[in-house]
Parts: sequence; C-alpha cells; structure tokens
Amino acid sequence: MTEYAVYLDDSGHPDNQPYVVVAGFVAREEQWLAFESAWRSALKRNVLGSVFHMVEFESGPKTKAKGKILEDLTTTISSHVQGAFSVFVDMEAYRKVNETYPLEECLGKPYALAARGVARGINSWKEMFFKLGDHLLVFVEEGTKHKGDMEEVFRRDAIPIPNTVPKKHPEAQAADMLAWEILHFARHENYRRSLVNLLKDKLHCEEMEGAFHEHNLIETCKRANLPVRASVPPNFQFVYHSLPKRIRKRDIK
Repeated sequence: MTEYAVYLDDSGHPDNQPYVVVAGFVAREEQWLAFESAWRSALKRNVLGSVFHMVEFESGPKTKAKGKILEDLTTTISSHVQGAFSVFVDMEAYRKVNETYPLEECLGKPYALAARGVARGINSWKEMFFKLGDHLLVFVEEGTKHKGDMEEVFRRDAIPIPNTVPKKHPEAQAADMLAWEILHFARHENYRRSLVNLLKDKLHCEEMEGAFHEHNLIETCKRANLPVRASVPPNFQFVYHSLPKRIRKRDIK
C-alpha cells in the first residue's frame, strides 16, 4: 500500500485578474517528507526566509541571481514529485458565457470549475498509477476566495472535499510556485525556463492539464444541458441536490 498526497494552490483572482488557476503536484508520502527538508535547505541557502511567496519574489528587483535561485528551487521541487496538475479559467470568457447560460449557479464559480477540472486530472492519474490498497489525500491552501463554492461543487459530485493547509507548509509553497507559473503562461503564452524545469520529466496528458476558454465553457454548459438564461423564469431558484435548501446565486457579471 502506498500513501500519496496532492497539494494544490490557486493564482489569479475572479475580480481583477484575467485568469483563475488551480495547480499543484502529487508525490508519495516519503517523497513529500524528503522534500520538506530539501525545501527548507534551499530557502536557507538562498536567504529567502522560512516561507516563500512567488508573487513577492517576482515583484522584487530583477537581478541575475534570480535565475539561479529559481533554478535551485524548481529543481528541488521537480526532483521530489511524480506528477503535476493545472487548470485555468479565462475570466473574460467566463463572464461572457455566464451571460448566456447559468454557468455560475449550475456549475460553479471559476475556482470551483478549475478545482473540479484538476480533480478529473487526479482521477486520470490514479487510473494510470494506483494499485490495490493505495491511498491519496488532496490538500488545498487555506484562505482561498470561493473555497466554500468549491466545497459545494465537490459535495454535489460526491468527491471528497480537500483538506486545507497554511501557506507555511513547504508543499503548499511548491503548489504556489506552479500556480503562479501557469498564470504567467496563460497571460503571456510563453514557457519560462522555471516552468519547464518544474514540469521536467512529469507525465502530462489532456486529462491532467487544461484550460477553460469560451468554446470549452460553452461545450461544458451544453454537456450539462443547461438552459439559456433568457428561457429561465425570473423567480426560478437554482439549487444543488446535495444542498437543496441553499439557493445558488449569480455574483460574477
């Protein structure tokens, strides 16, 4: 029996960012334990403090040393994990499709949609690598906007709700770095060397990484047989079968 864990974090924001990302890594329990020690050593030798935040690191002055630091940090992560997952939601497309279909009320807010996509990727990974008796836990970084909506979507689909961990956990910092890199890729459509290094030798397939652009969102709405908003009676109330008393409302416009 092998114990696995997936650590995920998000990047971007539904209010003021063009994309919302959920991304992270999977590894065996012993790999994560070894990573914790290696990560703390990497932060110490690069004089980065005890908790690494990719946003703060990238917002600082640009120096030649940054490339070497990223090389060290990304190599430390890549050498201790087995697989990577990432899904991002195009917010302009989400708002546009949300005007036509009750996307938000029926399928979830952007964070929930991305996390649900990652969950599909995790299931695909399990189908390829799990053996009888293996076990996996999923963790997300605490404090994320719309975390409650993600939990409602997971309950709806009978998926175990992820556990939460603070950003100070080394595993969460690794996921933070990948989520930031995926957001940068989505915005600028270029692979930074640091992103390539994070994904080096990691198995990837369509089920383990993805993007929700306008055509993806429309297809998702149609597969779910969602009505168009124009056909929905004004006083109609959307609810999930798992939470029949909680009315689903539209907040993103």
